[in-house]
Amino acid sequence: MTENSTVDVATAIDAAVAARQDEALALLSRLVATQSVNPLQPGIDGEQYLGGEAAANAVVDEALRELGLETEKVAVDERRPNVVGIRRGTGGGRSLAFNAHIDTVAPQSDTAWKPEVRDGRLYGLGATDMKGGHAAVWLALAAIEDLGVRLSGDVHVHSVVGEETMSHELGTTAVLRAGHRTDAVVVAEPTSSAEVPGRIFNSAAGNYLFAVTLTGRSTHWVNRPRAIRAGGEGDTIGVNAADKAVYIYQAMRQLEEQWAFSKSHPAFPPGSFIIHPGVLRADVGFPAAPYFPDRARIDYLLSFPPGERAEDVRAEVEQHIRLACAMDPWLREHPVEFEWIDTWPPSYSAPDSEFVQAALRARQGVSESDPGVPAVPGVETGSYQSDSAFYEAQGVPAIVCGPGDITCAHAPEEWVDVDAVALLARTYARLILEWCA
Repeated sequence: MTENSTVDVATAIDAAVAARQDEALALLSRLVATQSVNPLQPGIDGEQYLGGEAAANAVVDEALRELGLETEKVAVDERRPNVVGIRRGTGGGRSLAFNAHIDTVAPQSDTAWKPEVRDGRLYGLGATDMKGGHAAVWLALAAIEDLGVRLSGDVHVHSVVGEETMSHELGTTAVLRAGHRTDAVVVAEPTSSAEVPGRIFNSAAGNYLFAVTLTGRSTHWVNRPRAIRAGGEGDTIGVNAADKAVYIYQAMRQLEEQWAFSKSHPAFPPGSFIIHPGVLRADVGFPAAPYFPDRARIDYLLSFPPGERAEDVRAEVEQHIRLACAMDPWLREHPVEFEWIDTWPPSYSAPDSEFVQAALRARQGVSESDPGVPAVPGVETGSYQSDSAFYEAQGVPAIVCGPGDITCAHAPEEWVDVDAVALLARTYARLILEWCA
């Protein structure tokens, strides 16, 4: 392909995207207006929202079929189906998937499902996280279809449920187990900012949600001197579970400080991997200060680098805390209990890999054809986890790149920049042409 023909193709892509931009905005508005709250979100009545994801995915299914894609539902739970759309290639080319989750967090305002465009932004729950990504993917495929491009490889759309609660077994992993594996994937999660839209993330830390539970021995609060001072009865009269929780907190903090040196990765700045205490509770079954609490629980969320396994991190944490308990007479006889709740594996695609470089060329190509669009600085490390991890766990190279801005995700007034949706569609279309042709 000559330089002039490359310019002609880019110009044609941009014109095709512009011609369909209003339709993409209408689709985005329709998706935002369709409540799709993840029914497993904590603190809500899940039955109230069950079926919302299915309703929103029905909108996605219809939009993809209108572009000529084959669609099918993949469901572990029939009430919460995923939608897979496939644009078939002529054969022999590399395949590419676009992943976008359809579920949202719970609403914080009565305008959550009333999309409104103001000052170049579309407001509404899920606009940035991540229905704007759905709209950008649809717009890219519409432009490819309008240009009459024949591709060698297949292009997939994986519109999945469950992402907001790490329910990948219902969503992305279910789609992969159903056989919808591709040669590479773009996860259209929000990576844009006001300064640089469409940044490209190639890595993210893994995480593990877990809890530590301790027991104490309740007594009247005035017995504290007899429990903790020399000459008193000590543990036989009472053990304050809050004190023991602080002891475990300090031991966990010590391990976290060690991790600043023992856990590292070239994609992450020093000290990136942490053990975050998010919830601390201690009581006797109800909140009352005049008692020694006889139970305590700390809920943690930790992060760990690509290349490490969740089960090894889990064993390391448990070993450290067991050693700490062995030095405390009460905890030695009444060891803590661990509850390992959920884990998200880390993700990493090498920055010099063929797919990451193709994605960079596609995004930089938009800046080259439009001087008003800032170039991206290269690939970056993401600050959050995404379903890219479950593709990479099966050997599928992945990047995260989408029109939303994470700073407004889950906010009462969530929004997505309308022009960013079009910009990402131009990027996606360029990537499809290079990767799948």
